[in-house]
Order: sequence, then C-alpha cells, then structure tokens
Amino acid sequence: MYLEKRPTCVTVIGWAWIIIGGFMCLSSIMALFASIMMDEMTRHDPDMPFIAGIFPLLAIVQIGVGVLGLVSGINFLNLKAWSRKVLEVLTWLLLIFIVGFMVFWIFNWVSMTSGDSPRGFGIMGAAMGVFIASIYAVPLGIMLKYLRGDKIKNAIAGNAESSDLPDCQ
Repeated sequence: MYLEKRPTCVTVIGWAWIIIGGFMCLSSIMALFASIMMDEMTRHDPDMPFIAGIFPLLAIVQIGVGVLGLVSGINFLNLKAWSRKVLEVLTWLLLIFIVGFMVFWIFNWVSMTSGDSPRGFGIMGAAMGVFIASIYAVPLGIMLKYLRGDKIKNAIAGNAESSDLPDCQ
C-alpha cells in the first residue's frame, strides 16, 4: 500500500491555522459578551467612545475570519487547492494587521511619552512594540514563504513523489 507523505510544513501551517482560527472564535465570543457589558455602560455614560457601538460587528467579523481559518486549516491538511489560497490571503491580512498595529503602537507610545516621562522611556516602549510585533510577524512571514513555495504547490497538485517532499526544507 502506497501512501504519499504530506510535507511537514503543510502539517505545521494547517494546524497553526486550526489553532489560530479556534482562538479567534473563542476570543470573539468573549468580545460579544464584553460588548453586552459595554452596551450597558454606554446607556449610563454618553461620553463612551464610538468603538463601543461597532464592537459587536467587529466580533462577528472576527468569528467569520476565525471559522474561515479553521475550516481552511482542516482542508489544507487534506491538500485542498482552494485552502492554500485562502490561508495565504488570511496570512497576508494578519501580517498587515500586525505591522499596522505596531506602527499604531509606536506612534501612540511616542506621543504619550514625549512630555515629562523619564529619559529613554519612549524608546523602550517603542522597542517593546517592535519586539512583540516581531514575535508574531516573523512566523507569519515564514508561513507565507512556504505557502507560496513549490513544495506546497506540488504537494497540493499531486505532482511530487513521496521522496521529493521531505520536510519543506
């Protein structure tokens, strides 16, 4: 009986997106509960920020993205061609979000600490933002490299022999 070995990078990326999608669904459900509490707070405080009103919509969008990532990750493990494209788009979107949030963090941190803060405090906070964003962005960049690579494309197309697909190295 001949079983073609699935490349390790397919397994890692598929499971990563299953986990990411699951966590996104879980956190968006918690965000929906938080939006209920925020709704109660806005009834009593008219100065509540605008974001409180669109928070449920953002949580519902996050549920959709989470389910899409989860389903695509499962189908990616089964080497479905459409799932590679979806995961590539989701990875790009997540990477853009992380880089955008890093820029937002640095801008706001430098703005808040430009006054009477201790010397070096602004630089340390900006460096912390870059470091934390890198923790998330670097693995996503590596994931994109493999998603766009020939090993995964050949594995999905079924054009590669088992010996041609060692471990996506």
